[in-house]
Amino acid sequence: MSWLGLKKAINRAGTQVMLKAGQIEQTVDKEFEFEEKRFRVMESNSIALQKKLRSYLDSLKMLTKSQLNIAQLLDSFYGQESQAPHTFENPMNGEEMELFKNLSGEYFHILQKLNTQVIGDLEHPYNQTVLNPIARFNSYYVEINEAIKKRHHKLLDYDAMRNKLKKLIDTPQTEYSNYDVKFRELSDELVETEQKYFDINQKLKDELPKLVNMRVAFFDPSFESFVKIQLRFFNENYQNLQQLQTKLDAKTKQDYAEGKLDDKIDDVLSRMKALDITGKDNHIA
Repeated sequence: MSWLGLKKAINRAGTQVMLKAGQIEQTVDKEFEFEEKRFRVMESNSIALQKKLRSYLDSLKMLTKSQLNIAQLLDSFYGQESQAPHTFENPMNGEEMELFKNLSGEYFHILQKLNTQVIGDLEHPYNQTVLNPIARFNSYYVEINEAIKKRHHKLLDYDAMRNKLKKLIDTPQTEYSNYDVKFRELSDELVETEQKYFDINQKLKDELPKLVNMRVAFFDPSFESFVKIQLRFFNENYQNLQQLQTKLDAKTKQDYAEGKLDDKIDDVLSRMKALDITGKDNHIA
């Protein structure tokens, strides 16, 4: 920071202290305050939205990854039957076991596809049409906040100069040998600082509402794309899993119609209770 910049920063800090203490009359622009408040609400919401949209894509990846992990374990679980010693009569016949082994393997391959191909196909359009546009929109906040900060500095300079001139006017002219010269100098400085403040203040009052109102037209295409990408993702999941569901439902409905479903569950539970490892009288020394 240059010496001039440091001097201005010190003067503005002193002005802020006197403003808080009520020693300087503060300039208030209700119109600007209203527009800045609207801008702050939009800024907060759009930054939060960007974070949530980024985490949404990560959530889809986590979802498909979790599904794949479960499918892999199920496939291994059913696959152990062929290697397990047959110490008691299996409640399922060979045809049923083969069916469920095949279904668990098919389920695993479906989830592999969803985890790689479907997510891969969605990620690029999601970044291009949803994440990148909102990131670009939010990047403008840096420049806008710099302008608001500059306006604040110009306002401090303006209020400080008004206070200096007021003090001079309230002071008896007899205390100054060059009162007229001093008055002209402060008046000229006040006109200059006033113009700088009014220029940036008016510019922000004109531009901030335009930016806030622009958000709808800017985000509308991204919102539409977000909905379509969601629809595509869940349609892909539904269509792939529906094929497997049809095969599972056919067997389940057949067992239910023949009264076998409850009997099978009860039979397995009774066999588990009969095992030594679940016996009530079995104790570990």
